[in-house]
Amino acid sequence: MDRLIYTALTGLQRAQEAQGVTANNLANLQTPGFRREMAALSGGWLVGQGAAGTARVQSGGEAPADVQSQGRVEATARPLDIAIDGNAWLTVGDAAGNPALTRRGDLRVDSGGRLLTGDGLPVMGEDGPVQLPSDFSSLRIANDGALEILPVGEAVWAPVGRLLLQSAPAASLERGEDGLFRSPQAQPDPGATIQTGALERSNMDAASALVELVEQSRRFEMQTKLLSAAREMDEGAAALMRVQ
Repeated sequence: MDRLIYTALTGLQRAQEAQGVTANNLANLQTPGFRREMAALSGGWLVGQGAAGTARVQSGGEAPADVQSQGRVEATARPLDIAIDGNAWLTVGDAAGNPALTRRGDLRVDSGGRLLTGDGLPVMGEDGPVQLPSDFSSLRIANDGALEILPVGEAVWAPVGRLLLQSAPAASLERGEDGLFRSPQAQPDPGATIQTGALERSNMDAASALVELVEQSRRFEMQTKLLSAAREMDEGAAALMRVQ
């Protein structure tokens, strides 16, 4: 009975976590470059707990990111929108100023001349955060990530840096709580290219997510019924003991 209760209870917890993962994926359906998470469940025995531990089977789980499936690339005709080709990543600064990786390509320039992503993170160039001069009329991004500005009153474009595009083995990428990816094996990729005037959309499919939610809801209900069955069997056994 102890085994059944622990299995059902941890199964409920994992089912709830899976629903949270799918709900987060749906919430980011319109986030450019978003990589969906996948709820993976597994079973395992408690160890190191003596005889009681061997009778308790728990359901474990994790939420690995689907980093290899790319989202749909959509033309926007906006000069500062970029879609990264292949498996390269754009380098940005996180809240602590440390480098992190993202596929989000809706870039903008703030009033201080900083190049930022759509969610306000500073974009990193080969020489650090991209800081643009204040006296330019236009900014353009080449397919290799080179940045050029057109100074006010000038007719010749001037280079001001290059986006830091990096690549890393898919297995080494880890998503942080801030949604950014990091890898100790990330290296600048001189062969990385981008498309300008386009955005990579989320690799999350809305129809698949809705199906997952229905399945997860049914799984949660099944675990609830299992707990109820365990309680009924426990009460029946206790009644038999009282009769004896």
